[in-house]
Amino acid sequence: MSRFMRAATRKKREHLLEVAIRLFIERGYEQVSVDDIIAATRTSKGTFYHYFKGKDEILLDLPRKLITIIQAWSERKPTQVPSLEHHINRLLLELAEQVAPSARLLRSWIALSLQNDSLKSAMEKLQQTLYQSLLRWLPEPGKTNALVSAFFGTLLLWCSRDDGSDLPAAMRSQLIWVWEGIRHTAEERTATLEEEPKGEFHMQVAIIGGGLAGLTAAAYLSEQAGIRGVLFERSPQLGGRAFTYEKAGFTLNYGAHAIYGIDRHKLSVMERELGLSFSSKQVDKRHVMYAKNGQLTPAPLDFVNLLRTELLNPMQKVRFVGEISAIIANIHNVRNYPTLGDYLAESDADEDVKELWEHLVCSNFFITPEEARKVPGPVISDYYHNLFLSSRPVNYVLGSWAVITNQLKQKIEVSRRWDIALQEGVESIRYADQQFILKTKNREVAFDRIIFAMPVQQVCKLLKGTPWEPFLAPYENNTATEVMVYDVGLKEVVARPFSYISDMDNKLFISDVSATDHTLVPEGGQLLQGIAYLNDAFADETERKAYLDKKTQQMEALFDRYYPGWREATEVKRVSKKAMVASVKNIAGNRLLPIRLESVPFHFCGDGCQGKGELAERAFSTARQAAKAIIDELAAVTV
Repeated sequence: MSRFMRAATRKKREHLLEVAIRLFIERGYEQVSVDDIIAATRTSKGTFYHYFKGKDEILLDLPRKLITIIQAWSERKPTQVPSLEHHINRLLLELAEQVAPSARLLRSWIALSLQNDSLKSAMEKLQQTLYQSLLRWLPEPGKTNALVSAFFGTLLLWCSRDDGSDLPAAMRSQLIWVWEGIRHTAEERTATLEEEPKGEFHMQVAIIGGGLAGLTAAAYLSEQAGIRGVLFERSPQLGGRAFTYEKAGFTLNYGAHAIYGIDRHKLSVMERELGLSFSSKQVDKRHVMYAKNGQLTPAPLDFVNLLRTELLNPMQKVRFVGEISAIIANIHNVRNYPTLGDYLAESDADEDVKELWEHLVCSNFFITPEEARKVPGPVISDYYHNLFLSSRPVNYVLGSWAVITNQLKQKIEVSRRWDIALQEGVESIRYADQQFILKTKNREVAFDRIIFAMPVQQVCKLLKGTPWEPFLAPYENNTATEVMVYDVGLKEVVARPFSYISDMDNKLFISDVSATDHTLVPEGGQLLQGIAYLNDAFADETERKAYLDKKTQQMEALFDRYYPGWREATEVKRVSKKAMVASVKNIAGNRLLPIRLESVPFHFCGDGCQGKGELAERAFSTARQAAKAIIDELAAVTV
């Protein structure tokens, strides 16, 4: 019986709210009295004041509804939304649609909030809730403030005019300008959906491989009206090694996904050129630690940490500062040596300085110290020149790779000029009638141009038996960069002594990914990712297995030492004992494939090709370069 009464009570209160708000909308808040509400609802003063302290309290219902919408929106995970911009716009437009029928009421509400403490408090709570919710997705206060100001400013202008104009349309128009400012570009943007151009297409392009490189190349080409194409991917999902999935509320990647020097990274160029929208957060350099001989010390990532670190003595610190300064000035001697090992062999630096160089290259190139010494000197010089000049050296894109891959996929699809063929691997290629014929399990398709966006080793395999096989022979024995990845999702934060700990003795590290990217875990959870650099030279399978078992034990011991209680708190665990993080190690003995190879009529892109940066950046930069080469070819043909 009591439950029935509570339900009836709620229903009566809602009826009072609905009628009162309708009267406010029809007549204006100031023109409606409590007696008018009582008369319209056929209740008594006692009933009215049982539910509300006064007429102004009815207006508190509006901010409550808006806050409910904001909270529901905030619960979505980044992997579930097409893009950051789309997701934020969706919220602001939904809020605008909620208040759109109530211009007069909103005007009264805003006016009263300047006089009435409870309404003023409700307004401040609404603004703060919106700001904090947006900040969770876009953790840059200036940009978040711009969006909040645009939202409330548009509301104020719209309700003050009271001319029957369309609030969602006004909000949509305002958001276009705000996002232009957020992206720091004055370039004119075309509508996402455009009319299909009339006339014939001039070029048919195939991209083989749906990883980061393939998606990037297709996204650039999808903007060209004269190009049509198909993106072939043999697996059931796009993204390749950047594939992201969710388990028990945790978002997991296949390997590390930090972005090094994001302000100088090709991804930032793509953000402007392709109109991508994402946010990132920098790893706190003060919470990055190295462990050596069982002792913890700050990692020398900048001059502050270099002064604090115990890895080097005062004279060694002076020497290392000189090394960094030379790198920044682009005059470091390592540029003139075939490999880091050759430079260190002739260097008069102390062994601790040499070991630090080794370890830095290990952690940035994801390879063992032995192979760090094989990295070409010019590669190291260019990489660290770029990184040391960066104001944002290590960042995570909030929401992980899915935020990028989802947007690239969306851009390809909305062009309506490209098809994405999942689970359709290319089995062979031949040339006939001035076109390249690609054969899959189910069909043969003719194309004018082909971009290979797959590991070099797979390219060599696919072109076996073709006239182009001999030209790929120098690249077929390239070795990949493989690491052990040990992910644990914890139901609670067991410890947070730092955001990154690198074990210099055993050549492995643990990142507290959730300390930088809170979107990857359920509320209150913690996501730790351990990575071990791996050797790949073993006498037999037994030796390899014993080596991997030892690495697993070392990793778990590192977890035990710095994150006690992790075993009991584990909700999700995934161990990949040989995860590929780069299809080609950038070391002497391996050869990165050019974008174009003499006597071969194809374009190549991916992290195994010659491009800017390492790992994912090389995939982005080479894909952009390959796409622009084809666009230039199209322009030459159509002139």
